[in-house]
Amino acid sequence: MNTEFIESPQNPRVKNLVRLRHPRNRRRQGVFLVEGFREISRALDQGIALQTLYFSSENFKTGEARSIIETVSSKGIEVCQLSPAAFAKCSHRDNPDGLLAVVPQWENSLEDIKIATTALLLVVERVEKPGNLGSMIRTAEAAGADALIVTDPVADIFNPNVIRNSQGALFGFPVVVCDNESAFAWLKEKGIQILATSPAAIEEYWRADLKAAVAIVAGSEKDGLSDFWLNKATHRLKIPMAGHSDSLNVNVAAAVTLFEAVRQRST
Repeated sequence: MNTEFIESPQNPRVKNLVRLRHPRNRRRQGVFLVEGFREISRALDQGIALQTLYFSSENFKTGEARSIIETVSSKGIEVCQLSPAAFAKCSHRDNPDGLLAVVPQWENSLEDIKIATTALLLVVERVEKPGNLGSMIRTAEAAGADALIVTDPVADIFNPNVIRNSQGALFGFPVVVCDNESAFAWLKEKGIQILATSPAAIEEYWRADLKAAVAIVAGSEKDGLSDFWLNKATHRLKIPMAGHSDSLNVNVAAAVTLFEAVRQRST
């Protein structure tokens, strides 16, 4: 296996990897970064095509890392070795495991979503923190939802923290990015009930019929759901809370409601 070796952190390719931390550069180049053995393994398992694989063997945590290099190289994908200093410069992690891939972006549309008769969807509006968005992708996938729809996006779905917190779920789970109006029109066309989550709601989440075709809608960390969704919702649902807290983390709130749907559908 012949690979290019880059020693200097000032190498132009290393500098470009650093630029790909920023959404503007990711969009301009049409690629994003996937870092870590687990995440790259899951991308490969889902048939995601890598553009380039970078590695630093000094950072490997497991002998399995070399199997990824062999697999990628056998597919004719470019493999490039970095010195520890060069890898440290472009890594997004405090304790990297020596694997970093550049991957082409893709785009899913609402019409790409395959829904069952009793659809279960998660819609998230203007979620700001990439870590939360990644966790919500992971949660929706774990709950067996049909898709996650990101409306009026703030966080970029290809942010490194989205990839990390989703634990690679992004690679095999439908995630669609669109505006509020398009999402609402599609849900209405498909006959899917809209369940808006809000601390100000009156109806407890477990009282809703979550066996029906439903879209659970959650809002931003700072402002919650906009009036757009609150006014169009079939039901407004709350999670009762004791103590002094007036809200839950957006991923926690989504998980509680999604898994109540799982419970109802299993009985």
